[in-house]
Amino acid sequence: VWLVYSFMYLPIAVIALFSFNASEIIAFPLQGFTLHWFGQVLADARLGKGLGLSFLVSVPVAALATLFGAMAALALTRYPLRGRGVLFAVILLPFLIPKVILAVAQLILLSELKIERSLATIIAGQAIIILPFTTLIIASVLVRIDRRLEEAAADLGASGWSTFRRVTLPLMKNGLTAAWFIAFVLSSSEYVLTSFLSGRYQPLSILVASDFRFNISPALNALALMIVAVNLAFIAIGEFIRLRSKQA
Repeated sequence: VWLVYSFMYLPIAVIALFSFNASEIIAFPLQGFTLHWFGQVLADARLGKGLGLSFLVSVPVAALATLFGAMAALALTRYPLRGRGVLFAVILLPFLIPKVILAVAQLILLSELKIERSLATIIAGQAIIILPFTTLIIASVLVRIDRRLEEAAADLGASGWSTFRRVTLPLMKNGLTAAWFIAFVLSSSEYVLTSFLSGRYQPLSILVASDFRFNISPALNALALMIVAVNLAFIAIGEFIRLRSKQA
């Protein structure tokens, strides 16, 4: 297991090491410590624009995936649906199908419908493939909520909507927040689907992949380290919120 983890994460450690190297040549021995490459990344207007586009995509994707994930989780855990197994399979389908196939299928659909690729198509496509993750996260919170609390509210005369708003929703808010954070991270790092649906728009994931393809520099190492650090921070926050809701 440790050998597998080393094989997976050692390259990230090497990227982190060279992002602080004072030399433009990515090779040993190291030439000294510097933060110059991080400053170069922060001063690059092109990367700043790509980061802005990524936020314009990731924020609505996280909101949509969380909203529909909550609706799906409520349907699966709170209502006696006849086709519950079928619904669950349909929701998980984007998780089981390779992203390349999904991306090609969505591209063909957009072409047939004469819809131009834009940020809206990226948002719609990403929301679909992230929906299974948000559904599972929120459902894992809902199944731990004591149903007797909702029954007690109903016994006291609360309507279905009032019970949901005053009892269920406050108890599932940590799950919603965790799902939003995870969806945001998944959206910001999504490359395959974005590259098919982006058109002339270039979010940060597209720019980074393009630069790494043609020119590997210490500045790109610094950018990669910054992206990994931010994503890990978001995942840690989401996991902390999820565990907190589990303990509650």
